[in-house]
Amino acid sequence: MSTIKAIRKMAIRGKPAPAPRPVVGHRPRARRAPMRHVRLAAPFDGLFGPLPPEVAAIPSMMTEHERRFIFNLARNYYLGEGRIVDAGLFLGASTCCFGAGLRANPRSCDILAHWPRPIVSLEQGTVNPGMLAFFKRHSVASGLNVGESFVPVLEKHISPWRDLVDLRVGDIRATGAVSEPVEILFLDVLKLPAISEYAIRQYFPRLLPGRSVVVQQDYLIDELPYIRTHQEFFGAHFEFLGEIASSAIFRCTAPITQADIEALFSSPLSVDSQLRLATAAMRRSLDPYRRMMLALSRVRMIHQLQGIKVAQRYLDALERQYARQIQEMQLKRVHNALRAVRQLCQRL
Repeated sequence: MSTIKAIRKMAIRGKPAPAPRPVVGHRPRARRAPMRHVRLAAPFDGLFGPLPPEVAAIPSMMTEHERRFIFNLARNYYLGEGRIVDAGLFLGASTCCFGAGLRANPRSCDILAHWPRPIVSLEQGTVNPGMLAFFKRHSVASGLNVGESFVPVLEKHISPWRDLVDLRVGDIRATGAVSEPVEILFLDVLKLPAISEYAIRQYFPRLLPGRSVVVQQDYLIDELPYIRTHQEFFGAHFEFLGEIASSAIFRCTAPITQADIEALFSSPLSVDSQLRLATAAMRRSLDPYRRMMLALSRVRMIHQLQGIKVAQRYLDALERQYARQIQEMQLKRVHNALRAVRQLCQRL
């Protein structure tokens, strides 16, 4: 049985995925590089067919393999039992992946009969200082300044698939409401704890057990620790499918109720609970560089919750544990993360 047929058959029956494993097939050597390692549970590890050229050409902060995965997820996994929520499309690359994948989906006619615009795409659409270098590097959105709208650029990029997309511009907390089930949830918008809380309250109760896939695009980085806290709090409701670049992939396995959500947000979590969830997140990855990045995030959390002395002790132990990675220091991103934490702990 082909990988794609296996995915569709497993998806329809709602079978759990096996433990994640390194991807085989379609695997260039570059994917072995630090923080580029790809590991997904079978048969999801087959969702890496090439992107259409018109999709690959869209500028994106995602890696090629993140884009290939979500394109093939829409093409080969999506059944139309719920909508696709693309929260944080930036210049449109993720929506283009979903749109092109949906267009190539053999069930597209049935899906579109049920959901005329299956993709809900959400974007603030305002230039921030961190985007300017990206615009210059990719020769897009020239002339735009901080605070101005880049929505015309993303509109142009998604235009071939615009008929499939319900595009909503503005703060997700004002534009993101849906009443339908959510079959694929792509989250690249959780830049504030309040937005993460909104997304969980709005979308997690609408996930379909045994079916819905969640892509946490900022999961495997040293910042935004609340993303991992919030996701890992619902660990019993998800299976971990694997890791691609900075993304962690999960599938919902059990219903998430409003009572479950209130248990997270009605009162602050204890220090022990927060640290336990941070440790659970750190153990998700097999890549020592990603684990190190999540360990650095845990240092920040310890500093905030338990003070600088405890954080210094944990940082010292971390540097012994990851001495090889620190000595090699292949990635500027890792170097900058370590330097920032050393400054925080007064180790420079």
